[in-house]
Amino acid sequence: MSFSLEIVTPERLTWSGEATALVLPTVDGEIGILPKHEPYVTVLGLGEGRITLKDGSVELLAIIGGFVQVRPDRVLVLAESADLAADLDVEAIEKAKAVAEQALAQVDQADPGAVAAARASMARALLQSSLAERRRRRG
Repeated sequence: MSFSLEIVTPERLTWSGEATALVLPTVDGEIGILPKHEPYVTVLGLGEGRITLKDGSVELLAIIGGFVQVRPDRVLVLAESADLAADLDVEAIEKAKAVAEQALAQVDQADPGAVAAARASMARALLQSSLAERRRRRG
């Protein structure tokens, strides 16, 4: 048994297909979704998502913010950012991490918006780096 899954960001359709299970980070912790799940809507947080496919394989993805709408036969993820581990560019992630580290070191601590933006950039880079490393270890 499976459900239809779409993961969409403002830039693109990240993933679309049939899944047998989905785990997503929410602002209150992780949520696990299986076929015929009760209707549900919640706010996504920052973290790792896991899509279980019909063949039992698992796709990893980095999720940052947004919403998920769950229906018994369909799940729609509207994320601020969603990147499949298979699509992550390790070199680009390392550059982004270096830029984020520099931004954190130079940010004006009196500007809460600048501090939040620098921390968000670092959190994204660390999440993506962790996911890319896990995918590399899994082969």
